[in-house]
Amino acid sequence: MAVTAAAGTAWEVVVDRSGQVVGLGPRRTVPAGLLRYAAAFLATRHESARFLWAQPRDAWLAVCLERRAGAAGSAGSEATALLSLADTELPRSLTSREIDVLTLLALGLTNAQISGRLGTSARTVSTQVERLLSKLGQTGRGGLAAVAVDNGLLRLPIPGGAEGVSGLTLADIEQRAGGTPVTERWRATAPAYPRRRPFLLGSVIPMTGPVASDGLEMLRGAGLAVQQINRRGGIGGRPIEHVVVGADFFEPDSVTAAFESVFDHDVDALISSYPSAENPAALDLAADFARPYLHTATFEEQVQLVREDPTRYGTVFQTCPSELHYGTGFVRLLDELAGSGRWQPPSRRLLLVEADAVSTHTANELFFDRAERSGWEVSEVIRVPLFPDDWTSVLARLHDIGPAAVMVTHFVADALAGFQHAFSRDATDALVYCVYGPSVPAFSESLGDIAEGVIWSTVTGVYDDSLGKRFREEYRREYAAESGWSQAGAAYDQVGLLASAWTATGGSDPRDVTAALRHLVHRGVNGVYYLGTAGQCALAYPDVTSDPSIGQAHLVYQIQGGQHRVLGPAPFGTVSAFREPPWRTAQGG
Repeated sequence: MAVTAAAGTAWEVVVDRSGQVVGLGPRRTVPAGLLRYAAAFLATRHESARFLWAQPRDAWLAVCLERRAGAAGSAGSEATALLSLADTELPRSLTSREIDVLTLLALGLTNAQISGRLGTSARTVSTQVERLLSKLGQTGRGGLAAVAVDNGLLRLPIPGGAEGVSGLTLADIEQRAGGTPVTERWRATAPAYPRRRPFLLGSVIPMTGPVASDGLEMLRGAGLAVQQINRRGGIGGRPIEHVVVGADFFEPDSVTAAFESVFDHDVDALISSYPSAENPAALDLAADFARPYLHTATFEEQVQLVREDPTRYGTVFQTCPSELHYGTGFVRLLDELAGSGRWQPPSRRLLLVEADAVSTHTANELFFDRAERSGWEVSEVIRVPLFPDDWTSVLARLHDIGPAAVMVTHFVADALAGFQHAFSRDATDALVYCVYGPSVPAFSESLGDIAEGVIWSTVTGVYDDSLGKRFREEYRREYAAESGWSQAGAAYDQVGLLASAWTATGGSDPRDVTAALRHLVHRGVNGVYYLGTAGQCALAYPDVTSDPSIGQAHLVYQIQGGQHRVLGPAPFGTVSAFREPPWRTAQGG
């Protein structure tokens, strides 16, 4: 008996409080009057509504409205309505006039009142009610009203309006559409039925300390993904609630307290950037919690823990490749630049400046082997503190050695900016190649023109393709700021990965969600995520996999005119985009 849509004729749009379409379409034109009623629905306290909407030539639409939560703390946090429509036919040979009568009868009107609204006689209405009793198999008016409400056989607009009636969802919507406040006494008619629990997503983010600017990137990237998912109706009708706890990633007690605070919220999953890089105990905290934990610590030792003890660490996923191939990517770029003729190396010597940190292992056997096979000499590896206050000795060694290129693997943006400031005052003709730090907007913002020509790389970076461009535009529109080139996209993708796993499993059992994460192939703005290896770590392209359809590209960028141009690897960038840095040009390099 319920109204049923013909196959292939349904479509959906998302409508805001002003009656504007803000998402999903439309695939077909939505009647302007219907958009006004969707906005009126949002002005009530109802969670959903079903009704019929008349179209020209006795055609009908079956309409469903569902309230969708916004993202807390976002500019777009107000609720929206998911408006679902389908072409339909009236069941049981009901006529348009009978739908009018049924709607008014369900609102409690007498035959005389109905006839007055429809401009017919009470006797005619009585005849129509008798026909409805027969068609719908009922014995009285109460049964007709119940069947009409239960099967969505009421229409909007209500014939004659809703003046003098209230209590039903459609009457409240009609009153709002006509500018009449909903009658106060009807607002608490329904019992407080439980709502579906939202998915609770925990985030541990560096909100204080030296990498707080990176934390802002993660907060915004994850927040944008949560907002977009909630605007689309959540996951199976369940919104995501984002539980954010800040920490100083270089203070172990702060990291521990942040993890424990998130766990106290009984979150369904946890995401973070790299709190475990300098605080390995954080990985054990996450393992003990036994819910999916997605991080971007870029740390092979922790991947090895998962590989060697999958029972204990089976819920831990590194959603980026490890640091192992930063050095080989550096040598690969130098080979391609020299081979293309766009750069003439002044020597075959290389200098590596590495942060004295637990998680920094760029000076590894893979790097030395690749450099030797390509005819490069690694003259020296200089270890510097995590928070260097003076680069004088490093610059002195750089002048002594005279390398063709220097790779600075310090990942803190402020520290890297400090190096570039010092280098700009006493430059050589070496290329400057940094790791990760310039992805944070604060790096370029603090340097200005001094950043020009710097080359840098990351194993998890925003692609400069259509998806990446759309992400950066949505980020810019939401936050009135430019996104960085790593953590914002990485956090956005972490939410997307979990959303896919929750969708596939219903999200009821963390074990099912964890299993789904191992089998998914997810295309995000930072590349493709396949986490099904023994270490549950994203694959690096081209160093670990030659197939870019299952890996994340080890992207190399150069800062040019304030923009980040991708130099490689192919097919994502090309060394033909390389420009000689201004300090080399000034020296005739």
